[in-house]
Amino acid sequence: TSLEPRLGMRWALNDNNIITGGYGLHSQMQPLYIYFAQDTGGTSTAMKNYDIGFTRSHHFILGYERVVSNDVRIRIETYYQSLFDVPIETRAGASYSVLNQGSGYSRYFPDTLKNAGTGYNYGIEFTLEKKFSHGYYVLFTGSLFDSKAKGNDGVYRNTDYNSQYAVNVLGGYEKKISKYGTLITGVKVTFIGGKLYSPVDTAASNSYGDAIVVDSLRNTLQFSPYFRADLKIGARFNSKKVTHEIGLDLVNIFNTKNILSQSYSYGLYKETGQPFYYQYQLGFLPIFYYRIDFGTKRNTSK
Repeated sequence: TSLEPRLGMRWALNDNNIITGGYGLHSQMQPLYIYFAQDTGGTSTAMKNYDIGFTRSHHFILGYERVVSNDVRIRIETYYQSLFDVPIETRAGASYSVLNQGSGYSRYFPDTLKNAGTGYNYGIEFTLEKKFSHGYYVLFTGSLFDSKAKGNDGVYRNTDYNSQYAVNVLGGYEKKISKYGTLITGVKVTFIGGKLYSPVDTAASNSYGDAIVVDSLRNTLQFSPYFRADLKIGARFNSKKVTHEIGLDLVNIFNTKNILSQSYSYGLYKETGQPFYYQYQLGFLPIFYYRIDFGTKRNTSK
């Protein structure tokens, strides 16, 4: 059980300037497998982390919103999150924190945990929104942030999520090409700081059969920044009761090779003597689509 008070505020200084604020006490369960994991290598079958409690955090938000015109709006928001009761390993010198769980597809089975860790996130976000009018729309978002967690070694380190910045640009344009036809185009560009990762203790990992990171060097390495550009082009044709849309989505149009993770494989080590390999995110992918929307005439007779 958890009691979580929330408070929100919206203050309109005038028709065009608004200040917002908020506070909340939040709680989060751990990934389910952490509660039920057993040490199959030992003699005990007890679930040693079954009674681990919630991760908890205080959230503070302050924002400013400016209405530039009927279709243009600017928002600036700052936030701070103070996390406590974070599960960390009881092992001396351990830098593990459950705050790093969920950033990838691999599962790490920690040693015995206790709700004694802390962490924090803070940042600022900027949004420029031009709603659809005059045939086009634009949405720009940018974020600068810092994210840290402290394990049982007492040192605040970067979390897996601390890429420090993220930028997204989204836009679209539509133009009538006939009485019933409309040309539709769109573009989306994403640029994010490189994902952090940790050096692996190769000798210990080869002996154990799974990846074991160097505690003192957790999240000290970083991949190249993530970049992806998508393009969409199509046409829409309207009739009384049916709308046809045909188009082509070009995902990752520049075929940028963005690294998802560096993985360890004991089987690969036994075969080749090299236990590491890279996994990449989606490359160039063209998607053709055809869509039909049906409408019915509303009966307004009485």
